[in-house]
Amino acid sequence: METQEVTFEVYNSVVKLPTHLFNSALFSDLNKDKCEKVFYLLFKDSKIRFGITVGLRDNKLFSPFSASYGGFEPLFSDTKLSQIDDALTSLSNWAKEKCFDGIKIIIPPFFFNEDFSAKMVNCFYRADFQVKNKELNYHFQSKNLNDDYFQLIWYNAKKNLKKSLTKSLNFSKLPNEEGKVAYDIIAQNRRERGFPLRLTFEQLQETGKIIPIDYFIVEEGTNKIGAAIVFHLSSNVVRIVYWGDLPEYSELKTMNFLSYSVFKHYKEIGIPIIDIGHSTEDSVPNHGLCEFKESIGCSIGLLYEFYKELN
Repeated sequence: METQEVTFEVYNSVVKLPTHLFNSALFSDLNKDKCEKVFYLLFKDSKIRFGITVGLRDNKLFSPFSASYGGFEPLFSDTKLSQIDDALTSLSNWAKEKCFDGIKIIIPPFFFNEDFSAKMVNCFYRADFQVKNKELNYHFQSKNLNDDYFQLIWYNAKKNLKKSLTKSLNFSKLPNEEGKVAYDIIAQNRRERGFPLRLTFEQLQETGKIIPIDYFIVEEGTNKIGAAIVFHLSSNVVRIVYWGDLPEYSELKTMNFLSYSVFKHYKEIGIPIIDIGHSTEDSVPNHGLCEFKESIGCSIGLLYEFYKELN
């Protein structure tokens, strides 16, 4: 199998419907300043079988280089293991010819394409890629928001949600032009917790030209006390990028109300998966985050980080 280094325009014309928008050429081009160079690669035998965008940093290749996950993009549904094997061999040989030091790839959660992800794990393992990290990634299946939801969640989460529902809280989706209201609430939450936001609001707006974004707020009367910012990564998956509440209103159990309301919103519009993101860093858990996400009924999957040294 041949690795073809192509332009952004060619790649964008070939990989038209990526599994998730982090894998789109447009997203890679938007974030190209976050690495030294972006390579748009296609893998071809009798047909073009796969694509991948990788960013160069410190003489190593990264996919993703500015997102939570990236990986290979299959162009056919009947992908064979042997084809993935050939693509990995071709990628490694191409990178060695360029004298790069290594390749790091984080494949997406299995709920995007379970069969292909399972094949990828097997093929990476056999291609001598090391598993550097296994991040715990949380997601909510909207089908679980049913009459049994209160039996599904933990006791404290049930108690907190019931309490929040007795308060005069209002959940609403903001027009995109008012998105900064939600952003400012989350920014205040992060400042008070000592975790600054990685994206400025201007960067978020630029991302919104490529990835559809929803902005939500929770209000108590005239007080804006909680917010969520959500990316539509595919027709079936949204990802909560940021959410948070103002600590001075914590007695209202805002986060339990917010999470329940977000789940309800996406269930009503037919989105089956709400990706809430990983709660580990270099495989080390943030126990508070893990327990909160589990308490509200989230399922857990793994983000596999693979690395291959080329020297």
